[in-house]
Amino acid sequence: MKTPRIVNAIENIDDELVSSVFESKKKKNWVKWVALAACFAVLVIAGTAILPSLLGNDIINPVETDGRYKDFTISTKNVAIVWPWEYLAESERPYETELNGVKYEKTSGRTVSKELIGDKIGNYNIVGYDGITDKRHTVVCAVYQLKNISQTQFIAVKITDSYYVFKNAVYNPPQTLGELFERVDLSQFLKLERFSENGNGPDAKHFVLNDDKYVWEVLSTCKNAAFIDEDEVYWHPYERDFISFTISSEALGIYKHRLLITADGYLTTNAFDWGYLYYIGEEATGKIIKYAKKNSTKTEYEPYSNSNSICGKIVEITDDYILVDDSILCKDEADGITYKILINDIRISRYVDRDIIEVGDTVEISYNGEIDKQSSNTISNAFSISDVDILYEDEIEEQNFNEQNYNADSSSTVSKEADFVSK
Repeated sequence: MKTPRIVNAIENIDDELVSSVFESKKKKNWVKWVALAACFAVLVIAGTAILPSLLGNDIINPVETDGRYKDFTISTKNVAIVWPWEYLAESERPYETELNGVKYEKTSGRTVSKELIGDKIGNYNIVGYDGITDKRHTVVCAVYQLKNISQTQFIAVKITDSYYVFKNAVYNPPQTLGELFERVDLSQFLKLERFSENGNGPDAKHFVLNDDKYVWEVLSTCKNAAFIDEDEVYWHPYERDFISFTISSEALGIYKHRLLITADGYLTTNAFDWGYLYYIGEEATGKIIKYAKKNSTKTEYEPYSNSNSICGKIVEITDDYILVDDSILCKDEADGITYKILINDIRISRYVDRDIIEVGDTVEISYNGEIDKQSSNTISNAFSISDVDILYEDEIEEQNFNEQNYNADSSSTVSKEADFVSK
């Protein structure tokens, strides 16, 4: 069995354990499932740091509900589904291409506006692979330069009517910070605004920088800073004091990546999708951190996704829409609202086409834009649907109690095992 990409992000996992958690669902054996209950043991091996990035919004708390809702938490039953090629939106399809011996791969499903597109390079074969059959899908597409960005690092490919960023697929880190800026002058494409201190979760301190000009000025004096190979030198930011800027760029095809500055002289960023680490010196990082703290305003934590979501029970499915009733979440069921989710996106319709969701299922729907309250609470821009479980306040308290007892028992067991080994 080919190891799923979601597992490739976690190192040192036994192949038999991976295989055991990937199995076909009855009546739907064309879809590969990852059951959360089955693979949680696999994910926990990697530690808590990887869970938020893998699961995204899969575990959330209720959003603003005008006080209608009970206290509850929801979690998805399935982490991931590998869909056949024909059931993937164009933005989801994994593509790669080759120009003059250099391999490139699509960075994300985010499109690039035409204003950022430079000169046309030519027409090339773009190849995608079916995650189920490994079948190749080849199309000829126009390939373009991106304005003011080195072709050695990024290109743009026009697929149907949209432009997508492709990155150099080979890990080839710039050997100095100056070389990195030669490939892409990050100051042109990144706005350093939001940053956090010594963490990036809800419990960390979050700020908005007033002006990032000084930060780039300091970094421009560090062009000789040498690249550091993290495979050769043990390095971890969470063992240091640091600030971490959240960075997004349409031109680079990245969303909420990071540029991190440590008090002891390091800069690391995944602005090119790869992680690059440089030692720029304590004087430079000290200036940046001091400036950021003095020229910023404290703000609230911002979750990864800016989309909205509703949760409830499916009460009707037609060829055109899904009706979801949220009364099961309400303190008074009479306050429930029924939402009409239009089936106009393949990321929603595939769940209906293949009977993945059914009337009576509890689901979370993610969407962009606003709900049309004048037209039966219609959601026209839904892009994600998840089968979920709901835990109410008393169940959450019971679960926390059980987890505390389990952790206490585990700690006692480990202590006994350690004592046995010492003897």
